[in-house]
Amino acid sequence: MSSTTKEEFIDGLDYLSVIASRICLYPFYGRSKTKMFCYHFICFLIIFASIQQFISLCIVKLDSFIDIVNIAPNIGVCVMSVTKYIKVNNNKQLYSLIFVHFRTKLWDVFSEKSEDNVKILKRYQKIIYFITLWFVYYVVPLILVVTSFPVIIMYYDNKVLGKALEHRYPFEAWYPFDKVKWYYAAYAWESFITALVVCIYTFSDLINVSYIAYICLELKLIGTHLKGLIKAEDIKKLKRSRNVERVHEKIRLKLRAIIIKYSFLARISSELDGVFGDIMLVNYTFGSVFICLTAFTFTVVDELYSTLRCFFFLISLVISMLNQCIIGQCIRDHSEQLSQALYESKWTYGDKQTRQLVLMLIMRTQSPFQLTAKGYVEMNLNTFTTICSTSYQFFNLLRTMYVPEGN
Repeated sequence: MSSTTKEEFIDGLDYLSVIASRICLYPFYGRSKTKMFCYHFICFLIIFASIQQFISLCIVKLDSFIDIVNIAPNIGVCVMSVTKYIKVNNNKQLYSLIFVHFRTKLWDVFSEKSEDNVKILKRYQKIIYFITLWFVYYVVPLILVVTSFPVIIMYYDNKVLGKALEHRYPFEAWYPFDKVKWYYAAYAWESFITALVVCIYTFSDLINVSYIAYICLELKLIGTHLKGLIKAEDIKKLKRSRNVERVHEKIRLKLRAIIIKYSFLARISSELDGVFGDIMLVNYTFGSVFICLTAFTFTVVDELYSTLRCFFFLISLVISMLNQCIIGQCIRDHSEQLSQALYESKWTYGDKQTRQLVLMLIMRTQSPFQLTAKGYVEMNLNTFTTICSTSYQFFNLLRTMYVPEGN
């Protein structure tokens, strides 16, 4: 495996660490006091903004179902973003362990100059690079649209359409002062919090998705290594009874190294499943509700601003849900491929100890890696279709029951 390929791979990991450092999460372990202060301060800001919105929901907007729908998803996003942020911090030792493994220990077994390994590594490098660029360049226009859209629509309605000036904000929050009088101060605060929440939410997902992609990469490499466990020249030597013991010993050493790697990946995947579990459970539980409510509001409101706002919110919710289901599907598919790789490994040429090790590994691979909502439901593409189907059923129910105001 060429040093250039290895350097490019490590550069990708380092780039991920640079992005994480911008939200005070890297180094994941042993951060400076300044980084830790910034981390706690960010948590405080998001929680404070959530409380502002919750007070607004309870005091000001309980008279209208549409207004409740406009506020509730915002609170949910704030809570989800700070939950993801805290989860990464609280499991910083695990995140640091995984980061170090892929940066330094991935090459222990796969250091041979194999064309298949290089092709796999380069293909997954492109995938991870695309994922990183997607998240980075997705967050910038999203922040610009969400923070500038309200004031643009406000002045468009007033200056172009000649309507009365109606102050609009990135989200609805309660203030102990007249927020119309201090409009620009309130707008600046809400724009800042919106940008912060979007960054935390998106980049926390970027870290998690990238880690799953790296695990899938190593699973793919393990599969390739398994297929070449017993090479053609080894079979020739065994058939001719030449250096039989040495050949079997070499095969066993390679197989044991693979089992160690697989066991490590199984452990960290299980621990990551525990980290993601709470978030995925909340997403699975409330995902259908939020998607349904935003879709319903999008179809019943007549105002341009509210319609577009709900539409973009709906798209963001669907993308977030799809993202979690895709990574769950990917890690399951990659772990299941190892069973096929084992059958193609010509393991029957091995001695008794080798066959025992292979059978043990086959038994382990019968339980594929998976990401679950706290163990209640597996997150995969079937789950995504279930969520969409449930959302559509709720949506039809609301449309049937909804009576427009004034009727």
